[in-house]
Amino acid sequence: MKIVTSRYRQGDVFWAPDPFREGTNPRLWLVLATDSLPFPDEEYLCAALTTSDLPANHEVGDDWIAGRHPDKTSYCSPWVVGTVKHRAIANPQGKITTEFTEHMIDRCEDFLRGT
Repeated sequence: MKIVTSRYRQGDVFWAPDPFREGTNPRLWLVLATDSLPFPDEEYLCAALTTSDLPANHEVGDDWIAGRHPDKTSYCSPWVVGTVKHRAIANPQGKITTEFTEHMIDRCEDFLRGT
């Protein structure tokens, strides 16, 4: 069953298709921006979440507000970003703290600026 809210906000986490792996299950995405995009309420700028502990990933840990899977550690990949259309969202997962989300936005910017 597909459960989609009317609008997601910065820090929300949802399941949506993985554009980097065709034909696979959806992946988790952390919403980084909404209102600043050209089509608010229709698309979200997001960073991918993963269970891979890669050097540049950031462990979410206690920054989960809701939706954490107790048997798996989640990491955010601030260099794996994409625009997710609202209609493509499969299901909501939870929410991550404002502090962690803002840190991921800063890290995305660092990658974009090469710093």
